[in-house]
Parts: sequence; C-alpha cells; structure tokens
Amino acid sequence: MSLTVGEIRDRAERLHAALAEEVFEARAGRKTWPQVRPLYASQGVLEFSTSMPVIQRELASAGGDEFRCLQRLLGWVAEHHVRSANAELDDEFEQWIASATMPHAESQIPVRTLPSLIGTTEDRSARRELEALRSEALDDALPLQLDRLNRWRVASVELGFGEYKQAMQRLTGLNLAVVLREGRRFLEETNDLYFDSLGQYLAKFLGLSVEEAEGHDAVWLGRQSWSDGLCDESAILESVGNDLRDLGLPLEAEGRIELAVEAFPSPGMRPSCAAIKVPDRVRLFVTPTSSAPGCRTLLREIGRALHWAYTSPALPFELRALGDESVVDTHATLFGGLSRSASWIRHVQGIEGEALGEHVRFAAFLELYAVRRMVARLTFDIELSGSDRPGAMGPRWAELMLESTGFRHDPRSFLAELGQRFGVARRLRARMLAALLTRELESRFDEDWYRNPSTGPYLGDWLAGGLTYDARELATKLGEPALTSDELAASIRRRLEG
Repeated sequence: MSLTVGEIRDRAERLHAALAEEVFEARAGRKTWPQVRPLYASQGVLEFSTSMPVIQRELASAGGDEFRCLQRLLGWVAEHHVRSANAELDDEFEQWIASATMPHAESQIPVRTLPSLIGTTEDRSARRELEALRSEALDDALPLQLDRLNRWRVASVELGFGEYKQAMQRLTGLNLAVVLREGRRFLEETNDLYFDSLGQYLAKFLGLSVEEAEGHDAVWLGRQSWSDGLCDESAILESVGNDLRDLGLPLEAEGRIELAVEAFPSPGMRPSCAAIKVPDRVRLFVTPTSSAPGCRTLLREIGRALHWAYTSPALPFELRALGDESVVDTHATLFGGLSRSASWIRHVQGIEGEALGEHVRFAAFLELYAVRRMVARLTFDIELSGSDRPGAMGPRWAELMLESTGFRHDPRSFLAELGQRFGVARRLRARMLAALLTRELESRFDEDWYRNPSTGPYLGDWLAGGLTYDARELATKLGEPALTSDELAASIRRRLEG
C-alpha cells in the first residue's frame, strides 16, 4: 500500500514527541547528552525522496488551512532529511560538550561550565584566562564543527531548493534580507544611545573605557552578580502562579504542564521546557536560583510552557506544533520581559525609588546589548553561509562584534556560535513581535497586565492560535502593516532614558 499524508503526519507527530523528550532529558541533566541518531534511524519511511512527492501531490489541489498544513508538513519532512543526515555528528558534538574538560589550576574544568564561571569571576585577569581556555577548547572542536556545517549544507542542497541559505529560507519561511534590514535599522537607530550607555556602565562597574572592553567583560556585566538575592525562584513561581490564576490561565494548565523544581544534577544544565504533545503534555524543568539571569530564564520558560499548553487542541498537528518558532519565542520574550518591567519588579521584588529606576535602566541596556549582538550574529551567519572557508571566519566575527557591541572578542569565539538554520533571525523577529504585543497589552490592560484579570480572555484567545500564523501575520493583527524594529527600539529607549 502506498504512503499517505495521514501516515506521514502520524509518524511525524510521534517522532516530534520522541525528539523533544530526548533533548529535554539531556537539558534537565537526566541524560549525559541527547542521542538523536537512533530516533531518526527508526523513521526511514519519512525520507524526503519517499514522503515529499506524496505531500506535493496533495498540495497541488489544496486550499485554505489544508494548504497551510501541508506546507508545514513539507517543511518538516525536508528538515527531517537535513537533521537526519547530520544526526551522527550532532550526537558526537553533544557528547563532546558534555565530556570535554580543560586543565586549569591543577584540575580539570568542564568546558560546558566555563561561560558561567566567566560570568561569576570578579578578577578580570582570571576571567580573561578562562575565556582563553574556552576559546582553546572550541578551537580543538573546529574540525567537528566544520564537518557538521558541511554536512548540513550538502543535505540542504539535496532537497533541490537551492544552496544552503536559499534552502533554509524555504524550510523556515524566513526572508533573511528583510530581517537583516530591520536589524541594521535598529543598529543605526540605537547606536549613540548604546555607546553612551556602554561607556557609563563600563566606567561604573568595571572602571574601564569602551576601548578597553573585552568579550569576557560583557559576560560578567550580563551576569549581574551584584544583584544576587533580588531574585528567588520559589517566590517568583508563587507570585507568577498566583497572577496566572487570576488571569484564568493557571500555570498547571489542568495538568498539561508537568512542573519539576529541583537542583541541577550536573554542571552546565539550564532550565528547560519541552512540548512533548501539544497541548496535552508540556514539561517544564527549573532549578532554585537567586540570580537575575536565572530569574529571567525562569520567566522565559514559563512563557514558552504557556504557549504550548494553551494552544487549542482543536487545531491540526501542523498548526499546533509546526511553524514559525519566532511565535513561541515571542511568548518566552513577553514573560521574560517582565523581569525588566518597573511594575513587575516593584510587585515581586519590592524595589522602589531610584533603586528601581537604576534597575530598569540597566536591564534595558542589557536588552539593547543583546539585540545588537543578535544583529551582528545574523550578519555573520549570512556571510558564513556563503563562505568557502568557514573555518577562517573568526576575524570577521570579531570585527562584527566590535562594531555592534563595542567589546573586543577572541576570533575563535565564533565557534561557540556556529549554529544552523539561522535561528538568530527567528529570535530577532520574536523580539520585534514581543515589543508590539507588550505595547498592546499595556494599552488595553495597563502596565500590570500580567495580573489584571481582564487580560486573561484576550491572552487566552491569542495563545489558542498556536502556530497558525507566523510573526509577520501576527504583527498585522496588532495593527502594524509589517514586522519592524521600530517599537522594539522605542521601548528600549523609553526605559533606558526614563
């Protein structure tokens, strides 16, 4: 019997769940590293040469939501081919991340813990030494990283959608030129504001000029170690849980969200959320924390969990689980942004007066830094995609980082960012859409929208759409003719200058 779209859909949903569970178990520290190759190997029937013609035949006569669903399924099958081709090397790289160590001070430091160590090390020369260790470790993994990138490129071309960048745009629905254009507009709009603020904060916290700033200094600033104690995971969970119940969107989501709070079983782990079966089973794993970044990550993962758990179960699989990941990240950014909101900080952390103003301004500066860094990363990823010598791109990475952020980076540090699929473009779109959604919520329900019961029906309807629409379409639903960086830049400016 010939393969049908229904069979492809069922197998895709099962594999989607298995992969999400596997990655979640590793991120939560319950496995040393994820092993995805066996999962892909078990679904040979989804090989694109077999399944894509079946979907394409149905697409030829489909319309409306069925056309949208089939397009999503086609993209997933194509991505399945690329990921399956790279699964062995991906597993090998994950194993390296989990097990690699570097000698330091008569001991061995796990490579995966170096970023957090850099962020918590007060002594600048010690930070520089740790950063050099990390760059050395990344350089050791260069052959493996380049093999992964090359195999990804080859598998993408096999799909028949053009070269690597063109194929990725076809698969993800992204228009990279448009996203980059908006990113560059953001850089131009915020350039003076950013470098003025950077000079002030470098002088205040590190006694440095902009000309002296290095990459490890940015990590330390972002860690905000001086703010430890302002955040408490249990208090945040309790407060957010109470507020969500008031909205009629309880965090438990009638049992659909499985919340686990426990200390990380191994170093380098991080809070994680996984949609195993949308919306019926969403796993959320968090750990006790007192740091500002930990607080922000906790809120982001709550936003991600709410997206999945409050997606309408009536939607077909493709509109529940496949589509523009910018939308999921928008809701993560919306809730993560509460940690930068004066209203929320006052409500949960009890900070008032000038201390509150300083906290909000510095949080806005860190957001500005993060977005500018994303734009540099996107520029680099696009240039890297067309490079015949990707291993020699380190100096260009350092140049872009210096130009956008003001921090001098070790050229080898680009190897930590050698990702795939242009994920940073989706994160940039999410920042833009989250700024628009925040503006809409504050306009309708005031700055404390997150605990205003009137917000619940509106936000519930918004979340119920799942991944039916992409970020650009949702921007139009918020009254914008296009998804731009204008509100994002304006919002950061208001908070930083306020």
